[in-house]
Amino acid sequence: MKFELEPYHRNVSDEKLLEDLRKIARHHQRKSVTIEEYDRYGAYHSSSLRKRFGSWFTALKRAGLEKTRSELNIPVENLIADLKRVSQELGKDNVTFKEYSKHGQYAASTLIGHFGSWRLTLEQNGLKPSTPHRVPRENYFENLEYVWRTLGRQPRYSDMQKPLSKYSAKTYEQKFGTWRKALESFIAFVNIDARWTSEPIIHNQPPPLIASGSSTTKKVAQTKRKTSRIVSWRLRFLIMRRDNFRCCLCGAMQNVDKNISLEVDHIIPWSTGGETIMGNLQTLCNRCNSGKSNLSMQKEERPNRVRDGS
Repeated sequence: MKFELEPYHRNVSDEKLLEDLRKIARHHQRKSVTIEEYDRYGAYHSSSLRKRFGSWFTALKRAGLEKTRSELNIPVENLIADLKRVSQELGKDNVTFKEYSKHGQYAASTLIGHFGSWRLTLEQNGLKPSTPHRVPRENYFENLEYVWRTLGRQPRYSDMQKPLSKYSAKTYEQKFGTWRKALESFIAFVNIDARWTSEPIIHNQPPPLIASGSSTTKKVAQTKRKTSRIVSWRLRFLIMRRDNFRCCLCGAMQNVDKNISLEVDHIIPWSTGGETIMGNLQTLCNRCNSGKSNLSMQKEERPNRVRDGS
């Protein structure tokens, strides 16, 4: 699988965006379209129209459509007052989209329609955007890689929802500035040329052994390990990319519907002396890995590794 960005919609004309909005209205036989409806059925994302035209209401007006009935008679002063009420009740100088949706009198999307985005809604009304600083960037990349690989394509803004995604697209916007910048940062990160090791893939290298006193039972030597048992996400990603994101035994790819997930396995088990290095790691699906357990695979028992062109 290749991780490449799809063409950006920055060069899409205003008329093409507006015509797509009209198409959704015609499809539903209505004179208006909500943000939620457009995100579900539109060819682009509502944020593209909000940024292009300044607000959702302006986009509707430019397309010759009407505002939704629930939004027609709400003065902007009422929206601002209710947002600040929620802020005071929570005792915070910032309010998340989810918090307002739970405690607010109006729909959070109504405020976005007026101000352009949730970040702008907060900034233009004296509140601070709640940006998650404590989560490492690699955690966001790991989640994005999982969603991308599971879908088999570039994730869309509307795809970033639980249970598929740990973090929403709005969280990525807060962390990276825009959804597109989040995708660009991910692509730059995963496509950095790795320091590929020249070491061969280990098949049947015997683990270090010692005799235990008078017993003839062999045990793993209690020597200082060179590596940690834990496989970092970066190393895990490199192993899976090397193996073409397929199980090395059965060739399965990740498929949520069939309860198939991919895991990285120690060829020579950690418990018998195997190290956490590229040559001793392989991609297995959860079913094959469960059956293998902590067994060390013999070379003659291993099928040809599943790779591109094999």
